[in-house]
Formats: sequence, structure tokens, C-alpha cells
Amino acid sequence: MIPKEESRHPKNMLLKVLASFRYAFSGLFHVLLTQRNMRFHFCMAVWVMCFAIVLDLTGFQKAYLFMVITFVFSMEVINTCIEALVDLLSPGYNASAKLAKDTAAAAVLVVSIGSLMSAGYLMLPPFFESFSSAAWLKSHMRDLIAVAVIVASVLVFWGTQVIRLPMIPLMLAVGGAASFSICLLCRVGNDLISFVAIQFFSILLFHSLGRKHDSVWPPIISHALGAIVYVFVASML
Repeated sequence: MIPKEESRHPKNMLLKVLASFRYAFSGLFHVLLTQRNMRFHFCMAVWVMCFAIVLDLTGFQKAYLFMVITFVFSMEVINTCIEALVDLLSPGYNASAKLAKDTAAAAVLVVSIGSLMSAGYLMLPPFFESFSSAAWLKSHMRDLIAVAVIVASVLVFWGTQVIRLPMIPLMLAVGGAASFSICLLCRVGNDLISFVAIQFFSILLFHSLGRKHDSVWPPIISHALGAIVYVFVASML
């Protein structure tokens, strides 16, 4: 059967492109909401990119880290795809199906180890050099506090969801605090690209950690409020 040629009308092409983005984000949300490891990867990505700004890595080094991070994300997505396909083709237990899942998980493990080594080679030398200097610590104390706020915001929100405290007020508070700190870091580092990437990762991370997953608007609103508060505070100083 000859496939039907797609319409070349600009409006139809734009609608198809938008639909493809919607499908892609649907898949990404599924992996984030169902795979614990993916949430861990996003959490580490936010923290690593924040430390990359504090340690004043070069643009090339940040780009390399970003490529490694997204490669790990991609492998986790592919692993989830393989698991779903295997479950579809082999609903019951099958040794070959188990082997397919295990080897797919092994691929993610290998890439994760490689990414950890890459980040270590890039970040550990400047990390120890910087943190061994009292002058550096004093001059970067505000940046370090911002990173601590981001780390604490994620951990506090994650922990409070376990004991089922009200989600929306906490989301607004800790998500806003994280967004405020991200704005501060990226403004100090004069890094717009990292700002967009970290805010995007943080919004998806908070969305995945919440108990209600029917809407992504709560983390978007909380991060927008944090950014607005930062702009207001910065304009007053």
C-alpha cells in the first residue's frame, strides 16, 4: 500500500509539528512519572548544572555536561520503551524477555557510570581547588546558599509528599524558592542558556515528585512566581 502523501499546506504542517511535540512530551512525562531512576537523573541534572555555574566552568564544559546529561535521559527513555514493548509481546514470564529488559537496563547503567566519570573529571578538580580556598568560599557564599536552597527545596518537597502534606501550598513555596535561587545563580553567572535548561528540568522534576499528575501548571506557576519575585527584588536593590 502506497502511503498517503502528507499535506504541504503551512497550517497543516505546523499542526503536525505541534502534535509531534505533544506526543514527545507525553512520552517524557510518562517516563518521569513512572520511572524512579528518571526522577533521580533529573534531580542530579539540576544540581550538577547549578554547581557548573558556581564553579565557573567554561561554555564548552557546560555544553559537554549538558550533552552527557541528555544522553542519560535518552537512554532511560529508550529503556522504558523496550520494557513496554517486551511486556506487549511477552505478557508472561519468558527468559528471553527478561534478558532483553536486563540488557536494556545495563545500557543505562553503563551510560550513567560514564556520565559520572565525565562529570568527575570536569568538576572535581575545580571543586576541591575552590572549596579549599577561604577567599573563594567567602566571595561565593551567596551562590552556595542558592545551591543549598535548590537542593533543600527538592528534598523537602519530595519528603513532604511521602507524609502527604498539602501539595499545592508546598509546591508554591519550595518551587518558588528553587526558581528564585536558579534566577540568582544564572544572573550571577550571566548564563541564559543554563537558566532556561535548569528551570525546565526543575519544573518537570517538581511535577514528577508531586502526588497529582493531571496538570503541569502548579510547578509552572510556582517557578514563574519565583522568577517574578526575583525580578522584583533585583530591581529594588
